Amino acid sequence: MTNKKSFFEKLTGSIKFNNDEDDYDVMDGEYLESEDEEEEYDEEETSEESYDEEIGELSVDMYRVNNTIIIKTMVAGIQKSEIDIALTRDHVTIEGSRKNDPEGRIDTVYYEELYWGAFERTIDLPEEIDIELAEAHESHGLLTLVLPLVDKNRKAQLKIK
Repeated sequence: MTNKKSFFEKLTGSIKFNNDEDDYDVMDGEYLESEDEEEEYDEEETSEESYDEEIGELSVDMYRVNNTIIIKTMVAGIQKSEIDIALTRDHVTIEGSRKNDPEGRIDTVYYEELYWGAFERTIDLPEEIDIELAEAHESHGLLTLVLPLVDKNRKAQLKIK
């Protein structure tokens, strides 16, 4: 006796065709990969390179005050010398690393909600900045970048030599 599939089963692609139990995707009109093929694919992806340390992303606030873009982020527990800030006219990259118990004294962890390890954040700026006038300040774990905008109305005279 044949088991008639419902409209929903046909629509969602859960229909089994053939006796070899291959899944058929009704929407794409193709057979899906078997579990064996998926396992082989997963094994290839889990090479040693994929186990590299995960890089965190800083949370930031960015706003404009007059002709200046201000960016603020929390960098508590990090030495100023361990933070790298790279600027171009249209983006800023902040990177560094926060180390937890570098001496290895922790026996048991009960809670670990803070982020420990490398971090990086690249921020696309809404307007061009003057990188020569940019400043960075850190106070009580709060990093503040003061990025003056490029003065597009500034004119200079060029002398002919």
